[in-house]
Amino acid sequence: MGSRGLIGLHFVVSDGLEKPNPELRKLIRSHVMLGKNQGKKLPPRKRKTKVVEKLSSSSSDLSPPPVSHPDEGLTGSATSSITATHPEPVLSLTIPRKLGSGMSTISFADALEPGTIEVVLQLSSIAKQMLFPLERCMFFDRRAENWIAPLAVDPAYLHAMIFTAQFYFDALQSGGSAYISRRSMPHFLTTLKLLRERIANDDDQAKLSDSTVAAIMGLIGLYKIVCLREGVISFRKNAKLLVEILRCDIGIALHGGSKPIFFNNPSRDPFLPYPDLASLIELTKPRTTDSRQDSATFVEDIDHELAQAWTIMSDFCSVINFAVDSELRISTEIFLDTMTSVVYRLLYMHFETGSKDEAIRFGLIAFLCSVFLQWKHLGMSYPHFTSTFISCLVGIVSERVSSEFMVWLLMVGSVSVFDKSDDGWLKPLLRVNISLCEIDDWSEMQELVRGFMWIGLVYDKPGKMVFESTIT
Repeated sequence: MGSRGLIGLHFVVSDGLEKPNPELRKLIRSHVMLGKNQGKKLPPRKRKTKVVEKLSSSSSDLSPPPVSHPDEGLTGSATSSITATHPEPVLSLTIPRKLGSGMSTISFADALEPGTIEVVLQLSSIAKQMLFPLERCMFFDRRAENWIAPLAVDPAYLHAMIFTAQFYFDALQSGGSAYISRRSMPHFLTTLKLLRERIANDDDQAKLSDSTVAAIMGLIGLYKIVCLREGVISFRKNAKLLVEILRCDIGIALHGGSKPIFFNNPSRDPFLPYPDLASLIELTKPRTTDSRQDSATFVEDIDHELAQAWTIMSDFCSVINFAVDSELRISTEIFLDTMTSVVYRLLYMHFETGSKDEAIRFGLIAFLCSVFLQWKHLGMSYPHFTSTFISCLVGIVSERVSSEFMVWLLMVGSVSVFDKSDDGWLKPLLRVNISLCEIDDWSEMQELVRGFMWIGLVYDKPGKMVFESTIT
């Protein structure tokens, strides 16, 4: 689970002993509460009130981008404007006597060798872009409090982050092979030691804390902690952490074909309800009216539960496309509720092999891999899901699906889960169906795929590359 905790981190690295520039000093101050005098400790301060204009009275989950620091996103109630006061993290840090680079003002939770933390900073600077393609149109509320502050107070979390970052760069340098190097092993062992001591302790507050959850590296251990905290609903105040827990569960299930650990017992752990996107969809009109009509027609003759999942995801795509074009942002909760309610239901659905319903289910899951997971960008894959998806595509009876839908399936699969080793069968099949659809250029391809389901921010650039490499 250590890798999941990195996603929300945001640092600036300052080398040398020169005085930090004003922007750097502002960023450091926004992340860590510093006392007025060296060596002194001060209680938490309250941040100044900020007012953010909302789009409309019904847009509580869609807001303008923050005008202050990126970590200070505001989302609020359904009013024409919101006024909110966010307290600083309850954290008291001692300022070192000697101030050097920007990072020297931060006291970490454990003694570290010089330069050790740099690997965390390097990964944190690229993690959001790699793993959250929708980051540009999302709020991550309380990011500094939830993801940065624990580095200064929780040694298990600190060492878990260092291990995860080092493990990632070691794997990158070795061409993707996973191994624990000499540099990362001490932090791995220290994390395990500290977590074992904490779990054995009677301090429930510490053992069940968010930073403990973020430091745990095994899915079974995570599940036990979540159960002890009375289920996933107890993590609603830290939606970003819950997103990471569930993305880990979903990714592992798709990787190896195992059942997800969460939501595997409807009586004890029922699916989350679908999010109510009606007010957000209303904001996108009239631009999405045609695509919603196309989607409604497409799902007329398929399984009811599958049709619901398709419709919710189609609406989510419309909201995201509108948010990107309008430079607005959705809340983390909308992302979480859509991902959780749709993906887990799809994973437990099963239909006749070669049927249209099964093809739609596989296509939806493949589509969601790029929207919610992004493992492919880390050089990782979903071998079990990819294999079953290929079998589905090969086994589809041509009369059951149109050439247009087959093009959408192949385009989504190419971007999300297939790789160059699949080009031998994929490109000829895609080329034939492109020809049947009489598609001559990328703009015509865009029109086709948008008629089904598409997020330009995620799919346009890699999709265009797939299209051009196929027709040339």
